[in-house]
Amino acid sequence: MTLPIWESLVAETQFASDLALAGLRRLCSVPTAPDLFPWGSKDQNYALHVGMHSYSSGLERLCKLAIACNGYAVAGEFPRLRDYSHKIGNLLNAVEELPLPQSGPSVAPRKMGYLVRPLDALDPDVTNMVERFANGAGRYEHLDSLWNDDTEVSTYKEWSALAARASISEDVRRLISIKERAADAIQSELVDNGLLWTSQRVIQDLALDLYKPSVGVVMSLFRKVRWVSASLDVATYYTRQELPLLGEVVSRIFIHTSADFFNYHIARIGDEEAVGEELEAAHERIRLREAEADDEGPLAP
Repeated sequence: MTLPIWESLVAETQFASDLALAGLRRLCSVPTAPDLFPWGSKDQNYALHVGMHSYSSGLERLCKLAIACNGYAVAGEFPRLRDYSHKIGNLLNAVEELPLPQSGPSVAPRKMGYLVRPLDALDPDVTNMVERFANGAGRYEHLDSLWNDDTEVSTYKEWSALAARASISEDVRRLISIKERAADAIQSELVDNGLLWTSQRVIQDLALDLYKPSVGVVMSLFRKVRWVSASLDVATYYTRQELPLLGEVVSRIFIHTSADFFNYHIARIGDEEAVGEELEAAHERIRLREAEADDEGPLAP
């Protein structure tokens, strides 16, 4: 294998992984009923198209990388991928049919479970939605509707229907709560230290809303990209063809339990115990400040 091809594989894997991750993060912020404002504001719905564009592109690229590297590990040459186009369903089917390369070490037990195609209560509708978007019908629905009266603008409706059926674990609920508490505590501490205006943009990013129904759909989408990432990892793990160890790129992001992925890469909490202790101390300081303010009473005229 030439150095330029080796470098291209690494760069493409990094690109695809970051695209998928950015999409998953953004999709957590898609508001759905009953989270919409009482007057039915839709000014945040665009987050769906931002997230879907990144996620579908990243998933497509990771699928193609897994197929290409598996073909190279098994047969010594890269297969043609252009015929797959943006057909996510066909790409996922092709990944499912990949044989395990015989030249590498055995798969670690922790990863074996991730090599099974994940199916849940949102399938096949969630895959169909991603494919419709990737193929262009969803990506360009707003522009197409300007000149074609028959264009169906339905991505948000499809997402909302999936969100209504989705569920999240108690672990993920707890992590969302910790993130919200952390944002409130950090804002209060910064303001108390005279950084009200300096902290505004930081707080906006930190306090970005996570809507539980949308998070439920995101966790389903995550499990698909985790499976594809595990397949890519196995296809490039110490093969005789000297492929780069692309698992080192995807594993740090995607080869986790659902709760750990949400912790490290969505809520970005890390050590729950340490964060919990810090938040308890911060909330005690906040409580004392509020009590002192109440004791002082209103300023004299």
